[in-house]
Amino acid sequence: MKIGIISDIHSNIEALTVCLDWLDAHDIEEIICLGDVVGYGADPNPCCELIRENCKVTLLGNHDAAVIGVMDIGYYYAAAKDAIYWTRAQLTPDNFQWLYSLPYTHVDDEVDASYFHSAPIRPSGFYYVVQTKDALAHTAIYDKLKAYNFVGHSHLPNQYMINDKKAKDVTGRALTAKKNRKFIVNVGSVGQPRDRDPRLCFGVFDTDSMTFVHHRLDYNVEGASAKILQAGLDKKFAKRLFVGQ
Repeated sequence: MKIGIISDIHSNIEALTVCLDWLDAHDIEEIICLGDVVGYGADPNPCCELIRENCKVTLLGNHDAAVIGVMDIGYYYAAAKDAIYWTRAQLTPDNFQWLYSLPYTHVDDEVDASYFHSAPIRPSGFYYVVQTKDALAHTAIYDKLKAYNFVGHSHLPNQYMINDKKAKDVTGRALTAKKNRKFIVNVGSVGQPRDRDPRLCFGVFDTDSMTFVHHRLDYNVEGASAKILQAGLDKKFAKRLFVGQ
């Protein structure tokens, strides 16, 4: 089975539509969303609705949590707070309740995979895995991890291989699970990449071969950016889409 794994949509309907069209055209059997459906972008409701229609599982991201009021927004800088308040005002009651219902984690014992928005060591803490030392902290819970542990949150398509003592950055490599090693994999961001590549990013997990591969696609950045400006959100959210940071 092939599973499409997406994350950090951030209300970018232009990017999400292209991503979902690709997944549909490539016979992906399931789609899992790791959260942050909303925030920053101009189309929170259309994104919620497409995710609800297409994803078997959706997790709660930190921006989702902030918008529905279950996370202290003191964590955010001023422009991000404004986007949170704006998004909260835009959401339909149905989409608000749906976000409120989302879990922090999903575990699939059958395919030896776990799914999180942020660091597996404490999913509700929304910690990042952006350096080898962040992955190394997970050696403390090595026995609790699955072969593949998929995360989002940082918008960076990083990959780390770990055992019970060490961690190694294996970003950019095709991943295949083997005995005595596990992976923490950031699938990247559909709606707001931050690795200096503006193309949307997601991944495909093949549960038959136990392999994972990132994919990048172009989308209508100009359209998504223009909508952000039209909505009155901070112009930095529009500009960063062009440079992927």
